[in-house]
Amino acid sequence: MSDYVLELKGITKEFPGVKALDNVHFKLKAGEIHALMGENGAGKSTFIKVITGVHAPNEGDMFLNGEKVSFTNPKDAQKKGIAAIYQHVTNYPDLSVTENIFMGHEKIQKGTKRLLWKEMHKEARAILQDLGSSIDPKSEMGSLSVAQQQIVEIAKAISTNAKIIIMDEPTAALTARESEELYKITERLRDQGASIIFISHRFEDMYRLASQVTVFRDSKYIGSWGVNEITNDQLIVAMVGREITQVYPTKKNKIGEKLLEVRN
Repeated sequence: MSDYVLELKGITKEFPGVKALDNVHFKLKAGEIHALMGENGAGKSTFIKVITGVHAPNEGDMFLNGEKVSFTNPKDAQKKGIAAIYQHVTNYPDLSVTENIFMGHEKIQKGTKRLLWKEMHKEARAILQDLGSSIDPKSEMGSLSVAQQQIVEIAKAISTNAKIIIMDEPTAALTARESEELYKITERLRDQGASIIFISHRFEDMYRLASQVTVFRDSKYIGSWGVNEITNDQLIVAMVGREITQVYPTKKNKIGEKLLEVRN
């Protein structure tokens, strides 16, 4: 039995004229929150899409619980218990919360093919309550705040029995209070046995949640560390490839002739 629920080795993905991933590696343990960090263009989005079956890698192997797997589409990944929650929530704003949660895997009565709305509403409410949310499953998705929509996306992942959940910049559009609520939900998922890849630019997200951090830069794997084993300065160097000695460098401007004067 493998020590890792998810392991990627030597993953390379090329598009015409672009190498989006170049021999990257990643390891995720059961019940772990693992931060993935890197600048824009580091390859994080393509990496998510390889794990979730959107893209097939040109090279490399992926393993679930030590077993080699290959996905041809996102349904394959979903059946194996993998779900992704993206920064920009992808939902159906004019449909109900329940419809969004069960979209694509609705509960249907055998024989009549009738949608079992009562069962779906009941299960949706139970999942939301377990996440500490009082959202009405019959409410319209478009009426919810961004933070509430994130919770519904998490509920959707749970409804598919996901054991590996990828969160892509989930705090980017949230306030500090909303982020703290998301942290608590993420920790609850971990405590229930889920393994989470948490992608973020925010150091506070990493320190608040993760035990391990992996860095990508320019489509390449740079390294993995325990969160307590790497300093801020070391992490910045890993992400950008150089030391940042001046975040706001002093500007020296030459003062020219008077252009505007106002009196009285």
